[in-house]
Amino acid sequence: MAFRVARRFVAGLGDQLEAKMRDLLEGPIEVAKGKDLADFLEAHFFFQGSKTPKGQKGLKDDVNRLHWWLKNGIKQQVDPEKLRPTLEDAWARVKAHLDDLVKNFSEEGGKKVPKEIQVGANTYLNVSGFSEAQLQTYAKSLEQVFDELKGWRKKALAGGVKVALAGPREFRGTTGGKYRSAEDTLYVRATPQVFKRTRGTYGAFDYIIIHELGHRYERKRGLPVDFDQAEWWTTKYSQTEGMGGSESFAELFALSNFGLTGYGRPGVFDRFEAVMAGRDDPLKPELPPHLQGLQLQGEGVWKHQG
Repeated sequence: MAFRVARRFVAGLGDQLEAKMRDLLEGPIEVAKGKDLADFLEAHFFFQGSKTPKGQKGLKDDVNRLHWWLKNGIKQQVDPEKLRPTLEDAWARVKAHLDDLVKNFSEEGGKKVPKEIQVGANTYLNVSGFSEAQLQTYAKSLEQVFDELKGWRKKALAGGVKVALAGPREFRGTTGGKYRSAEDTLYVRATPQVFKRTRGTYGAFDYIIIHELGHRYERKRGLPVDFDQAEWWTTKYSQTEGMGGSESFAELFALSNFGLTGYGRPGVFDRFEAVMAGRDDPLKPELPPHLQGLQLQGEGVWKHQG
């Protein structure tokens, strides 16, 4: 497995951050400047991941707080100027430990962190600030999951997948992954606990990743029918409205990939494979229970006479 590493080289990060904050606070508070500052923090400091340098939790929390106000708080205000005291206080907390921020959360301070690595056609973005060895370990694990895709489902990987290895802040609840269609990026909750989950079962880490790749397949290839109909429902999540696309299709995509076919109406998975192969084999309507009994009796008579 070949890895290609891209690094970021920067200089004078503390001075740059201080100058940008001064420019923001000395004039009218502007949404565009806040976004620029938030992007600068994300690009050059590793504060969003799950790992925290020893003794730096307070500073990490302060930087996350400042980042949130710059990225989200300003644009939510009708009058951004009202946030000036909040921004000044948040910046004062960070500025008091600016040297520690550079030393412990940036490459300038000696922390050698690759921005991304390339594995074949796939790109792994280092959102969490992992070391090169850690990043390669996570990438290798995900490549193994991608190898689990069967048949036509492999088309979900077409053109290479962009994977963001992110921390818990990027997720709600305990989900291990999320496909963001607007970015064409698969966000993966890169923590050891998530990666150690039992594999090959419903709701396991590899199941979640392949479910999310179902959304990418939909975005890249389109769907031959509307799967958001009751006839295609399997698990309870099939009936929810997904942000990334059809949840019903993504569930069918993952369930059938792992052979977990004990969900939904009889025959739904055979029909799913037929439809995705370009055929449409409608399911026969289910008979009422009393007619099902008669049908079985009739089959028994026919077998006896035969």
